Amino acid sequence: MEIIVAMDSFKGSLSSIEANRAVAQALVGHTVHAIPVSDGGEGFLDAWLLSHPHAVEIAGEVRMLDGTTRLARYGWDAEDRHAVIEVAEATGLTRVDHLDPWRYSSYGTGMQIVQALDRGAKRVTVGLGGSGTIDGGKGLLEAMGARFLDSRGQTLPTIPHRLEEVASIDWSNLHPGVKDVDWWMASDVSNPLIGEHGAAAVFGPQKGLVPEDVARYDHILQTYAACFDHPFAESKGAGAAGGIGFALLQLGATYVSGIEEVIRWSALEEALKSADWLITGEGMFDAQSLNGKAPYGLARLAKLYDVPTLVFTGQSDWTSHPEAGIVAVFPIVSRVMTLAEAKWEAAPLLTGAVRRVFHVIENTPGPK
Repeated sequence: MEIIVAMDSFKGSLSSIEANRAVAQALVGHTVHAIPVSDGGEGFLDAWLLSHPHAVEIAGEVRMLDGTTRLARYGWDAEDRHAVIEVAEATGLTRVDHLDPWRYSSYGTGMQIVQALDRGAKRVTVGLGGSGTIDGGKGLLEAMGARFLDSRGQTLPTIPHRLEEVASIDWSNLHPGVKDVDWWMASDVSNPLIGEHGAAAVFGPQKGLVPEDVARYDHILQTYAACFDHPFAESKGAGAAGGIGFALLQLGATYVSGIEEVIRWSALEEALKSADWLITGEGMFDAQSLNGKAPYGLARLAKLYDVPTLVFTGQSDWTSHPEAGIVAVFPIVSRVMTLAEAKWEAAPLLTGAVRRVFHVIENTPGPK
């Protein structure tokens, strides 16, 4: 059989490439087309690099969420002067050992943008997803030269971000390259910055915000947003990556679906014309997965070519989703284990689950 394997990452366990490799190990004897995918979060950069053979990977020192320094990668295509930056590289949730939404900053992602601007970038695409901050993009803009002032006109620090004290913004030292760039932001979510569907309410808890602080933090984001000239707080994607989307909108960014961008780059549609199955999946396949996440978008595309989809995931309450062409959803955990064990053993668990399912497929006779 001809099988397309396009797994999203299992956060904290497997990258898209690693998950694809684990699935392919169970499909010996079949023709496998492995395609790295991402919806804007982890794996977005790798997916772009693998689909752009003339692009190169650039590594530079940046300041992480907690202020520590380390190397982070971005992609560069010299011909188009196009830089691709993945927020999860410098501002990712998996880059720190504990969560601290009141302190962490997106400054590192801003540093990567500055590195790209200094290289002469004329197009910058930022993959939004997997961030560990809810700083509204304050750190990102600070790295690019913006100053955030309190009510006394004093410059606020970057870490802790002290978002609640922002009263005005000084743009006079913004990097001169900003105005000459075509800005794009790719994400799996279209949430606004504020409100019941905003960054604090929807994504705050996964970044460490306790429930009793959600309303307060949402109010802080509202006050912060009011300091900007452009009222983008309720715009599509403004709440992505803890509000980094809001900051990029201030620079003139255009919002695009992350998975649709990755599909456009890849050879997926051509491969679907002759495929028998599509295998995809992610760490958790739930209701949120039906709102722009990679597996859902891939399955819907496969359905257009009459290719059935199997989803393999760490956890799910779904058994199938026929409307999207998903004929079955398979959790990969095969025995009682802790979350830590499941993450550590994710690759062999994934291989085992796919092997069991295809043993049934391969040994089930077709209709007479």
